[in-house]
Amino acid sequence: MDTEVAVAPIGFLSHDGTSTIKGLVWEQAQARGSRRRTAPRGVVQIVHGMVEHVGRYDEFARFLVGRGFVVCAADHIGHGKSVASADELGCLPPDGKEILIEDVHELRKTVTARYSRQTPYIMFGHSMGSFVTRAYLARYGEDVAAAVICGTGQQPLVLSKAGNALARFLAKTKGPDYRSTLLDNMGVGAYAKQVENPRTPHDWISTDPAVVDAYIADELCGALFSVGGYATLTDLTGEVVSPSCAAKVPKDLPVLFVSGAEDPVGGCGKGVRAAADLLRRAGVQDVEVKLYEGMRHEILNEPGRAQVYTETVDWIEEHACQSTS
Repeated sequence: MDTEVAVAPIGFLSHDGTSTIKGLVWEQAQARGSRRRTAPRGVVQIVHGMVEHVGRYDEFARFLVGRGFVVCAADHIGHGKSVASADELGCLPPDGKEILIEDVHELRKTVTARYSRQTPYIMFGHSMGSFVTRAYLARYGEDVAAAVICGTGQQPLVLSKAGNALARFLAKTKGPDYRSTLLDNMGVGAYAKQVENPRTPHDWISTDPAVVDAYIADELCGALFSVGGYATLTDLTGEVVSPSCAAKVPKDLPVLFVSGAEDPVGGCGKGVRAAADLLRRAGVQDVEVKLYEGMRHEILNEPGRAQVYTETVDWIEEHACQSTS
């Protein structure tokens, strides 16, 4: 029998001081007549990617709830329902890295206050959210039970620095909300070029045409990232490749890297393995890599996603929930 899922909004003031961050919490619906909810096996916080929103994770979140977890996620500044108007979609300040990290932590504090301190807390970061999560773990990873890094990469530092310098120059001369096709072609555009005979510029996200078409039709997806946003993104990609960042990740934190074997963000696996090796060299003891053949960037939205869901949650249960089983 399918688990009945309750979905509730959650919100708080962003660390930018002005934006209202809006998100969702998925959990098992309370049975009629019951005064107590079933204690969750753990809480999974999803950190979403660039120019998308948390609503796209509904299917995966419901699967997690069916396995006994509570799930929370919030739209970043400049994303989804955390914007005041459509004009703000894709707009972040040039120094937005700290805001993103602190907003992730704010959601964690808000949600953990609802549950026992013994409830395992798991981080799941995808794409840009994977870079935010990797930086987050170096700062706030001590009480995280496990982390799943999805659709990440290991961009060469020289490229991150060059992109950051250009983005900051444009932010200073054109304004942080300026949209640069040059920067976009260097970033997302470069991924699109790695797909043979693409049907659309977004084919790199999934092999499923229906997923790509839904992404294109979604008014909250696909906005051209601002130069301030690219400055923030390249700040993140530059930070997480450094040994000093990896050295701050707790040595006993279990980390699973998952990616499509045809994901251009991860260099079709090369960058994913490099990111995992960086943590291993820093002394992190339990680091695994799982690459899915035939899948592109959004492995949660591929035709074979059922396997991804099952294997990811199996790993979470094995590495984060043993003491609570």
